[in-house]
Parts: sequence; C-alpha cells; structure tokens
Amino acid sequence: MTATCVRTVADVVARVIADRPDARLVLPAGATPIPLYAELVARSRRGGIDLSHAHVFQLDELVGVGRDDPRSFRRFLRTQLLDHVPRSADRDHLFDGGAESPDREITRHVAALDALGGADLVVLGLGPNGHVGYNEPGSAIDAPARVVALARDTRAGLARSFAGDAPSHGITLGLREIRAAREIVMLVTGRKKREPLRRLRRATPDPAFPASWLLDHPAFTIVADPDADGA
Repeated sequence: MTATCVRTVADVVARVIADRPDARLVLPAGATPIPLYAELVARSRRGGIDLSHAHVFQLDELVGVGRDDPRSFRRFLRTQLLDHVPRSADRDHLFDGGAESPDREITRHVAALDALGGADLVVLGLGPNGHVGYNEPGSAIDAPARVVALARDTRAGLARSFAGDAPSHGITLGLREIRAAREIVMLVTGRKKREPLRRLRRATPDPAFPASWLLDHPAFTIVADPDADGA
C-alpha cells in the first residue's frame, strides 16, 4: 500500500473526528488496514488526532473465536490500534466471537450502535468475491446485522491462520447498518484485488456482488493503490 493511500484514509478519519470528537467509527480487521492503523497511532502520538472520545465499533468477527484468541478480530483491533492510543475502554464496542449466543452478541452490538445514532464513518476492505464485512454474495441491500455462513472462498482465505480448519460462520454488521453510515471509505490494495475492484467499478447493484450495493451511497469513496488499480 502506498503512503498516499494511507494518508488519504487517515485524513478522512481525522476530518470526521475533528468535526465530531465522539464520532462513531466502524473499523475492519485484516491485513489491508494495518498501515492505516499504524498511521493513526503515529498521528495520535504527535497530537495530530485525538481518538479518546471516539466510539469504535468492530465490523465483524469469527464465530467460535474467543475474545482472547490471538486470531480474533477483536484482538487484532486492540493490538493494532486501540491499545496504542489514549482512550476509555467503554468506547470500544467489540465482539466476543466465543459468546454462548452469537445472535444475542450481534443484537447487543447493533443496539449499542443504534443508541448512539448509527455510524459516522465505516472503513471497509473489498473481499475477492465482493463481500464487505461478512456480507457474502447473495446479501440483499437491506441485509441486517446477523450470523452468516462464510463462503468457501472466504474460508479459504482464513485457512492459513486456522491450519486448514477455518470457522464456518461469522457475525457481521449488515449492509443495512453500513449503508446507514454518513460516510463510507473502501480501502483496496494489492494485485489480488485488481479484478474485484475492476468488477466493482463496472457493476450495477447486484446481490451476487455485495459491494455493488454501496455504489449509490452519497458519500462512498474508493481509495485504491496502484497495484489494485492496475497502474
């Protein structure tokens, strides 16, 4: 990922926080946002951004992967970002993938987001099959937050971390909650994302490619590096 891409998305986060210090941010896990989180930590240490009052909501999680499991997305967000910036733990809205009832866990999560008025900013990646969060192909435009069966391609991408036995289900904010955000930024990096990005840019809204449901959002921005862009 180029430094320009990182700065572009970090600038969006900084603008949202400057406009509303207690903004609600929905953030993803995965390799793509690691440089972004490093940039936000660096800016925080320089006094360039104050994340202490922002509410951070986790985008998705793997069912059966507990809060202390190093492979959990919850742990990822803590180790990559949240543990390195001054903030109160009560503003971290994270999943417990090992919860006894995944359905109750997602209901709790959405209730907290709704109580605060919904998301100000959602940061997303782009799945190879067009998924956003764990809204897999077949997801409707108004698909709510829910427990989902992970697509074969998605599980294959997790196989290395789970020695070939990746979880079969995830919990995710739905397209309903994502599209309700005031602003959405999609960060797309690497040659492996070149074809999905090309498909997205040529798409019409189609449940077979869930990211296409975002194209008509009034504040949806794609930030792509040269490898993904084909440059």
